[in-house]
Formats: sequence, C-alpha cells, structure tokens
Amino acid sequence: MGCTSSNIPMVLSPSPSPFVKEEPEKYLGLDCIFIGTDQANETVKIEDELEEYKDLEHENAINVCKDRKKYAHFFDNWSPEFEDFGEKIPGPSKPVSHKLTVKDIDTRAKEASQACASSFEKLKSYLLNGLAEHENKQKLTVRAIVVWLGEQNPDDFADRTPSRDTPEGFLSLLSKKQSLFVTFFTVLCRAFGLKCVRVSGISKAGEYQPGDGLNLNDDAGKYDTKYRDTWASVFVDKRWEIVHPYWVCKSLVGYNAGGWMKLEGSGKSVLEKVEESVGVLKKAFKEYYIFPDPEEFIYLCHPNNDKWQFGKKPINRESFLEMPYLFPTFFGLGLKMVSEKSCLLQSTNGEVIIEIQAPIKNANTIDLWYELYLKEGSENTDEDIKFLLKDKTLPKLVAMVRCGDLWRFKISLPMKGTFKLCCYGAPHNSTLSRIAEFRIDNRSPKQHFHILPFDPGRIGFGPGPATTEANLFTPSHPDGFVPVKPKTKLDISFTTIQRVFEKKSIIAMLHHNDTDSKDLGSHVRVEMISSTCMVVIQTEVPLEGEYALTIFSCKKQESTNTSSLSSIAHHMHGVNVCNYLLSTYLKKPEKTNQRIARQKLQIALSHIEVGQLFSKAVDEFHKAVERCIKQNISENDNDIVSAKAKVEVLTLKNDARDARLRNNYDVTERTLKKIQSSIYSPILMREINTLKNLFQSLKRDKDEL
Repeated sequence: MGCTSSNIPMVLSPSPSPFVKEEPEKYLGLDCIFIGTDQANETVKIEDELEEYKDLEHENAINVCKDRKKYAHFFDNWSPEFEDFGEKIPGPSKPVSHKLTVKDIDTRAKEASQACASSFEKLKSYLLNGLAEHENKQKLTVRAIVVWLGEQNPDDFADRTPSRDTPEGFLSLLSKKQSLFVTFFTVLCRAFGLKCVRVSGISKAGEYQPGDGLNLNDDAGKYDTKYRDTWASVFVDKRWEIVHPYWVCKSLVGYNAGGWMKLEGSGKSVLEKVEESVGVLKKAFKEYYIFPDPEEFIYLCHPNNDKWQFGKKPINRESFLEMPYLFPTFFGLGLKMVSEKSCLLQSTNGEVIIEIQAPIKNANTIDLWYELYLKEGSENTDEDIKFLLKDKTLPKLVAMVRCGDLWRFKISLPMKGTFKLCCYGAPHNSTLSRIAEFRIDNRSPKQHFHILPFDPGRIGFGPGPATTEANLFTPSHPDGFVPVKPKTKLDISFTTIQRVFEKKSIIAMLHHNDTDSKDLGSHVRVEMISSTCMVVIQTEVPLEGEYALTIFSCKKQESTNTSSLSSIAHHMHGVNVCNYLLSTYLKKPEKTNQRIARQKLQIALSHIEVGQLFSKAVDEFHKAVERCIKQNISENDNDIVSAKAKVEVLTLKNDARDARLRNNYDVTERTLKKIQSSIYSPILMREINTLKNLFQSLKRDKDEL
C-alpha cells in the first residue's frame, strides 16, 4: 500500500550479529518484558544539537499527569491509552483531508510498503499526507515516525546499500548494527521539518540491578560506560518533549539477571537459582516513552547535560543513582513512595519496611505483590541455607500489609546477605506487571526471628478489593496488622448487605505456627447481625506470639455446622476475602496526648449525623484528624483510615438527602451517578433506589414541559 516499488541493487548481508537475537513475538508474560540499550556501534556522524536550536527555551517543567485518565494506563498491557487528537468520524472511509485521528496515523504507518523507504521525501509525503493543517501536526508527525520505525524489520533491508541518504539505507545500517536507532529517528525528524536533538546520558536498563553504581568500590566511569544510553528531545508545540524511540519499539523478552536465588514467588516456597538469560528482542510498542513526564522519566534516564532533564528541579548523577528503581507501571497506577526513596536500602536489626501509597480513589481497585531474591555469594553459610530450606520457613520472610491506600512490605531477614525485592502491581484480578525493584543489604540478621503464621497470597494482610467483592465494607480495622494482648477479646466488624445473610456464610479461622488451626477454633467466632447488616468476627489469641486471622466467604449451602466450616475454608471451597496479622509483640505505648487525640476523634465521629448539622459536624471531625496528625499519629493510622471511610459513607447519604430536598433534575442526576460509581454503592441501595424514583419523576415533568 502507498508507494510504488523501486529497483534496488542487491548486496550480500553480513554474518549474524553477536548481539541479542531478534525473534518473533512469543512471550506473553508482562513481568518478563525489560527495556534494554541499543548495542549498535555508531558510524553515522550527525550533530547532536544544531546551531539553530541554541536559542530555544530548555526549561519547560511540565506535569503530564494532571489528568492521568487521559494520559497512561499501564494495566493489562504495555501499550497505555493515549490522548486522542480528534474524534473518529463514523461511517464510510473519508479522504485524507478529514481530521485524522491517532488510529488513522497508526494504521497508515503500519501499512507503508518497503517502497516508501526509497527516499525521505517519499516517506514524508506518505506518512504526513493530510496533516498540513492539523492542529496537532507536530505531535502526530512524531507519532507517525515512531510507529513506522517500530513496524520496520531492519533485516528485511540488509541487502540494500548501507547509507544515511535514504530511509532504506539507514535500515540497512541498523541491520548491521552500524547506527543507533535514535540516530535514525533524529534524522527522520529533521527531514520531516522537526527540531530534534540526540541526548546522551545513562539509563537504568538492560543488565542494571538496583544499587548499581552506589558501591564504594565501583568505578563511576565504568558504570557510565556500561549503562550509557541515548534518546531524543523533540521541539513540538513550543516546548521540548522527550522521546526514547528504541524503548518505544523494542523490548527485551525473557531476560534474566543471573547470580540470584529466588526465595519467594507467587506465594510459594521457591529457593531456586535464577538462570541467566540474555533474552530476545521483540517488537513491543510502548507508548509511554513518547513524551513521558520528565518527572517520571528521570527515574530511568539521566542526561549528561542537565538542561535536557526538563524537571522542576534538576538532580545530579549521584542522586539519580540513588533514586528508587521505578517502572512506568508504577506511575501508571498512580503510586508513590512513602518510605525511604532509594533503590539501595540498609536493614535495621534485620528488618526493612517499604511503603507504597496509591491514590485514595483507586487504592481499593489495585493489587500489589512481590518476589524476594538472595544474591549468590552473599555473606551466608551452609547452615543459613539449611535454615531457609526448613519447612514453613521460606515463604514467611515478607509480610505484605495494607491499610487503606498504603501498602507496607515488612521484610524480616534472619541471615546476612544482599537481597532484592521485586514489586508487582495491577488492577484487581489483572495480570501483574513489575512496578519497582529494591536492593537490601542486610548486615545484621534479625534476632528472635518469628515466622509468619500464614501465607496470605496475593490479597496480603488487610482489607482490599477481595473484601469489597465479598460485599464487606467499612472495616473497623483497615490495617492488616493488629496489635493484640493474649486472652483479650478483639472485635473486627464490617458493614454488609442483606444478600450476604441470605446467600453466604462468613467463616473465620485462626492460625499459629505451633498450633493446629482446629485447636484454635474455640478462639474465633463469627456473628452476623441482620438487623444492622453487620458482620462481626470475635477472636482472642491464647498465648504470646503472631497469629493470622483468615476470613472466607462461601455459599450458604456449603456449610452446615461449625466443625465443617474449617474444613470448607481449608479446602478453599470458600473464597479467602481478607486476612489479618495479629501480634502480641506490641508497639511502644502511646503518649497521653496521643490517646486523648484518638478519643476526641471518636467523639467527633459519633456526632456526625445525616441532616442539617452535617457539614458542621464533618468540619469538627476534620479538625480532630488534624489534631491526631499534629500529635504524630500517622494519617494512615487504623483509627483515622477507618473513621474517614465511615464519614465517606455518611457524606454520600447526606448528599442523597440534599438531592431529595432540592428536588432538582440536574442535582439528582449528578448525585445518583456519584453514589452509583462509589465502591460503597452496594450498601447504599436504599438511597440509590429513592433517587432513581425521584429522577424518573423529575424527568417526566421535564419532558412534559
């Protein structure tokens, strides 16, 4: 399609390259897609920056993430949604003069024939046809170039004459590893009328491992040579934008860094050596690297010249090396680091805590998970390895605990060595992708090591999406870690819906390493209170130690008596919907002013009632929250998170009341949509049905007018 064919002299292709072999796409696992560096030798000489660019503004701090919904979603695949430039016109095909969309540009670029590559002018005429008057001409030009580049297989042009004078000649150079991918991109941009600069620097890609370059005995110059990289900056819409064309179009699939032993993965004991693999190159269009947010891109790439950072505050090379090793998926999920912002962590008495926070509105739709590795040749002995091989020990080194929008990875390390934690994330029940990696240097093994009593799997400890799916809401304990005292009653409650009482049974079990769960059956019971739509789990731990409380939901007919409930849950006929880690190893006692602040918070919460004084009571509640924070109580504290969730439900109820009183079509419609889109909609069905009836009535009145 497109250009006519041309006669090109045939030349013999060189012997196969010793670099990574490029093979057809055959790997589907997103967690094994890596970014690499272009290993070609540059033989084409071009100016990185032309003289005419000198006066263009460099400092253009931008925030692409103001509207994440229109930006990137790294959820089920590595091709995020991209903001569309113009709506697709339905109906039969239109001539190229209509307002082209991203889809039009992509389709045309992918369908270009090899003949289009015979000259820059022919390729430009084909790819940019119809864009002359487009309001987003420059951005779409960049996209057309990158999409076309990504579709090309340089080996198809290996028999053409290597040359920088034609696109096919450049593709021949690429096939022989005689030019960089970004060099061809830069030449194309300039040939198409765009200002483009090659940016040299280093990147955390390919063989990079978290912490590389930070060791005192590392040669910084050697690091810079090993991880050197080149990308581009393109001047579009009056500002410089970043493009990493190689990362957009190429991915390393099946790459494994050798020298590690996997200790924990997929919730199971592993202890297997990771076999080194160079992987294969494949086409994988990763849109993220077209105009990425500079504040995010700086976590992966650092330019030699600070003027090409474009961030609000430039960082130096040392700071770059220390930054956490975060992937685009991390930002695509809207996550942020709360704990120490470094890729290299030092344990304290054999413990490390990594905290990651999600946007409050999305937190209950996201799953996180992890894998733990041990560096081979670390400071461990045969006895240490034998200890790790003990049954029930290996899968219990990491506790993933969540509280509302915060995840805590609590890592307990009973042996010296270098460890690596790989974190994964995705929407609930979606394929997990890598979001971050951390290296942990443990010089002081944890004393009095306590094995976790239960492996909670992907749902971890603490209420999350699985809990909501089971129609259990507003937990009294949103934090998955609960300090307890032996032989002291603990009540954990949830709000639910009537259908749960009719169709489901909620089962709870207590686990401890040295006691059979059946023997702990008398220490836990579930009370389902239909009149208030509450589920209350009552438990107490008999002795000092750490216990796991597991909560299952199963069909009512599956359970007939108390003795059979444990068996049902044990054989997973029920669904594990929530877990708690109960520990008698209490934190330090709170100060008096902190206890008083908590009491005032609960008093303020109890005064909030739907009605005329609602806003005033909520204001007092927020003041109580602020007092708690001023007393050094974390905003992710169990009491605060639980109270905020209850206030959110009450706010929705009050909104429904206001809509009824105002009796306005637009207000009713807006409020109805707000409540229906809330995760609490199942427990607000009375309000929803009332507003639906009101809306229909107001709609009839409006139609009659």
